[in-house]
Amino acid sequence: MAEALFERFPKHRVEVLGGEVSVEPVSDMPHGRVLRRVMRACWEAGLDGESAEVVQRLAIWLPTGPDDFAMPDLSIVDAASDDQMVAYNCYDPKVFRLVLEVTSAALCSGLTRKPAAYAMAGVPVYVVVDRVDRRVLVLTGPEGGEYRKRVEHGPGQVFTLPGTSVTLSVDDLFP
Repeated sequence: MAEALFERFPKHRVEVLGGEVSVEPVSDMPHGRVLRRVMRACWEAGLDGESAEVVQRLAIWLPTGPDDFAMPDLSIVDAASDDQMVAYNCYDPKVFRLVLEVTSAALCSGLTRKPAAYAMAGVPVYVVVDRVDRRVLVLTGPEGGEYRKRVEHGPGQVFTLPGTSVTLSVDDLFP
């Protein structure tokens, strides 16, 4: 079904979480601006180089079901990941150091199904940029299918992405 949806809606994000297929429309301009600002901060911190790469919409194979995968808005992955494709252009979760999602409306699966899926996959850091409430949630410490640590950053706050030297201002993320 996911393959048929990819073909029918080529510019949409198709994901399978817990055996349920979801399709999201293309992102809007404010969504793209947030991603651009995060990517710029990563590059300025020297993160995109020999040891790590910053990529958009790289599919991650998930252990939550036989065909489960997600496509985070942005990921930081090991640089030598080209040979780590599992199936259907999805990559082994072990190469993902951080995944980041930018919400476009309600948080929906961003804070319901995805944290458990990413934690089960062992992704060390899951970041949710909540455009509605203008906050950033950083989840770390995956263990037993959940993240053990959750830190919320609000307006006026500056934070560093765990495991990196990338410092971001919440206020600067939002257009």
